[in-house]
Amino acid sequence: MQIAHTVKNRFATVEVIRRQELYDLLQQEFFPDLKETTFRWRIYELKQSNIIVPIKRGIYKLSQAKKSYVPALSVSQRKINRLISKTFNDIQYCSWNSNWLNDFSRHQAFSNTLFLDVEKELIQSVYHLLIDNSFKNIYLAPDQNIIDTYISENKESIVIKPLISKSPIIKITRVPIPTLEKILVDLFFDDKLLNAYKGHEQITIFESAFDEYQIDISRLINYSRRRKRENQLKDFLIQNQILRREIFL
Repeated sequence: MQIAHTVKNRFATVEVIRRQELYDLLQQEFFPDLKETTFRWRIYELKQSNIIVPIKRGIYKLSQAKKSYVPALSVSQRKINRLISKTFNDIQYCSWNSNWLNDFSRHQAFSNTLFLDVEKELIQSVYHLLIDNSFKNIYLAPDQNIIDTYISENKESIVIKPLISKSPIIKITRVPIPTLEKILVDLFFDDKLLNAYKGHEQITIFESAFDEYQIDISRLINYSRRRKRENQLKDFLIQNQILRREIFL
């Protein structure tokens, strides 16, 4: 596809591609009388062919063909999912393990916390369901004292907390898990339960995630906005040279 080749060559050294720049290129090289409807179709084709990926409205970047993040599910996750699916109809929740962060960090944490983000109305019900089915070390929105006294000393813990509305969630073999974007934002937001991954480790985790995997910038920022940390996250990404400021202009 000649258009794809030209787009790749023209924008190979830039961080972002603005809509007008893409229009100008296609008009100059291929379609002197390029109409808006045709242009929209060409953008659609480039996105479907994984040549460009949207960052936000009117802003794109070249796809780097990075792999999607697909973590390994734990035995506990699978058991809990079967139990929840059997007990509740149409429940909104997701689960993930803090030791997934070890894949991105230099520091390997000793303990693991399985996070269950559950819609607020059913948190208590899920908590009692797990207790009634012999799960151990379960904590419901623990405070700092509980974290320091118990969770930090446990090899395995389960923490249940409220699910933020419109959280980005995917399913792996029917088990709902957060997207990598949600995991990164939750790490950035959490100053207590994920303290072992803070400081320079947090920077390393973000760098590794962006280097190795596909990251949907719009999804990342939209979720950070729901967590009321949008500006702080943007500053962090820019200051640590993970993303360029131009992406957010």
